[in-house]
Amino acid sequence: MQPKAEAFVEEAIRAVAIHDVAEARIAVAQAYDIDHTLDPLVDAVHLACAEIEEDGLVSIATWNTLADAVGPGHLL
Repeated sequence: MQPKAEAFVEEAIRAVAIHDVAEARIAVAQAYDIDHTLDPLVDAVHLACAEIEEDGLVSIATWNTLADAVGPGHLL
């Protein structure tokens, strides 16, 4: 993952953690604009955002999906 894209991914993950749906979607879109290999991560962030909007929280299964999409490294 390119460093600039990684910074946006980190921002998206933080936004999901604090339930800031708009910021999470913006940040992951910016990451994807830089690195088009991030499809699984984009999907995971959008799933988390949908859960936040619907249920007010992110399920453990979705956090696990997000972790799998991020892969090994400091973002995990």
